[in-house]
Amino acid sequence: MLAILLSTSVVLLSTLRVQNIAVYLSLFTMCYFASSFVFRPKRRTIDFVGFGLLYYSALYMAITFKVL
Repeated sequence: MLAILLSTSVVLLSTLRVQNIAVYLSLFTMCYFASSFVFRPKRRTIDFVGFGLLYYSALYMAITFKVL
């Protein structure tokens, strides 16, 4: 399911000729958290992938909007 969401989002953004990495990363983050919310995987530790995606998505958005 996550692979379908990610590949569909890449194809749609590339057809719209989006070249900003922050948009791709933000969309990947939303797809990851949406599929994680739907399927609720059992985790033994905290979600390092989710935190990493959220951190870098926020960082790139801050750089894009010149907040940092």
